Amino acid sequence: MITPGLRPREIELNRISGQFASKQIEIMRGELVGILGRSLSAGGDFMFGNSISGMDEHAGGVNVTFESGDSRDFELVIGADGQHSNVRHIAFGEEDRFSRNLGGYVCGYTVADDHKLGEGVHRYVVPNKTVVVFPIRHSGDAAVIFLFRPTRPLGLQHDDVKGQIKALQTTFGGESWEVAHLLDRLTGAKDFYFESLDQITMQSWHRARIALVGDAAYCPAPAVGGGTSLAVIGAYTLARELAEAKGDYRRALQSYHNATRDLVHQSRVIGPALFESLVPSSRISIYLGMLLLPLVTRLPGALRRNVPLLPRRAVRAMRAVSEAPVRHGGLPESHESLSI
Repeated sequence: MITPGLRPREIELNRISGQFASKQIEIMRGELVGILGRSLSAGGDFMFGNSISGMDEHAGGVNVTFESGDSRDFELVIGADGQHSNVRHIAFGEEDRFSRNLGGYVCGYTVADDHKLGEGVHRYVVPNKTVVVFPIRHSGDAAVIFLFRPTRPLGLQHDDVKGQIKALQTTFGGESWEVAHLLDRLTGAKDFYFESLDQITMQSWHRARIALVGDAAYCPAPAVGGGTSLAVIGAYTLARELAEAKGDYRRALQSYHNATRDLVHQSRVIGPALFESLVPSSRISIYLGMLLLPLVTRLPGALRRNVPLLPRRAVRAMRAVSEAPVRHGGLPESHESLSI
């Protein structure tokens, strides 16, 4: 951990991550997509380069029209299309009704691991700004994350890449350490990601024959933790309830909502609490954090678990998500070994 004018601090990463869960599995998104694609190849149709433009519910299902001009009937429509869900927009209304801004932004992309980070994670922090660089074991590259809190909302659309890059360069342009070097590599990044830290809050994530899962329904906020685990739990729960309901979709969708509701409500504290901790607003809070960090990480494991490095309410919520019991049943036997 690096901040100008203070001596850098070093800690073992597992001493932090262990506060959230006793076991963790890292899998790259592309690899997961490949696994899912192969498992569905015999029983599903894939449509690429297309999007839903309209949905019309009728007695037997939902007639879906696509931007390509085609239309098809489905018994159910499940929107798993992320924070800016198109399915949610069409079926439930404008995003502003469900989106709560936490006051910050996150940007991420990958670069070549020039510094050979090994297992190390580097964090540069100044008031209202944080840069994190860490290795990606599967590819040999390094991930770069920028988190910041502007004085006022940027007013950028989520697809305005040029405006996002300019905002990032303006915000971090005068910083020290390796920040200038990382900004120079922005324009060549193939996987550039920029998002406002918004939380999706809905009273219900289903209506008639349309349901939402993952960030489309209950995004805790991107990049702060919990969202991926929550999405996987929600998807598994939805599949299980549909299988157990044996065609009674109303019962299945309501059971899915009931089974995930409490966990979703707990997850809503993660974003605000962790963002405040990851992006401190004052130099005093940064100094205190760097002072306490090495002291806490030297504690024995049992004590360290009870003296969290991050806000206690966020740690409790992250543990609830990562350790959530998943009830099996209803799905084919080949799926019974799924664990999260």
